[in-house]
Amino acid sequence: MLLAAISMATCLSVSPVTMPAARLLPAANGCLLHVERRLPRASVGMGVLDAMKGSWERLTDWRVARASHLLLKRFDDAALEQMAEWKAEIGSDPEKFAAMAREHSQCPSRVRGGDLGFFTRGKMVKEFDNVVFTKEPGSVYGPVRTDFGNHLIFLHSCREPTGR
Repeated sequence: MLLAAISMATCLSVSPVTMPAARLLPAANGCLLHVERRLPRASVGMGVLDAMKGSWERLTDWRVARASHLLLKRFDDAALEQMAEWKAEIGSDPEKFAAMAREHSQCPSRVRGGDLGFFTRGKMVKEFDNVVFTKEPGSVYGPVRTDFGNHLIFLHSCREPTGR
């Protein structure tokens, strides 16, 4: 019966302790085990409510964004300084951004000037989505650090889809 309880979808915390009988289960070796139900963790450092909010946003935010990016697969200070220089040089010019991405980006999208096309919330990593779906179009943002490296992001548009 304990094995059946352990295989449930929720996580169980089992430890040999002395607790009130209502929480104790007999183990095969004669010891009493304290069994406590816990909710599965959404992710490290994120509360359940935060996880639910993020899921709700992904399910209800139908906006479609178009962005380009320039990726450096490095995490050092020199990469951040270089990106800050490029950002200042680009300003808000999409043509300059595309040329810079073709020359310097370490992402396969560089052949398209870093253009990632159109996408909805939840299709990109969280750090990328946070910029694309909260900032104003027509500017360069970043550097934004993700597990892939550091990005400069040019946000072309973020709008409600036409015709569902």
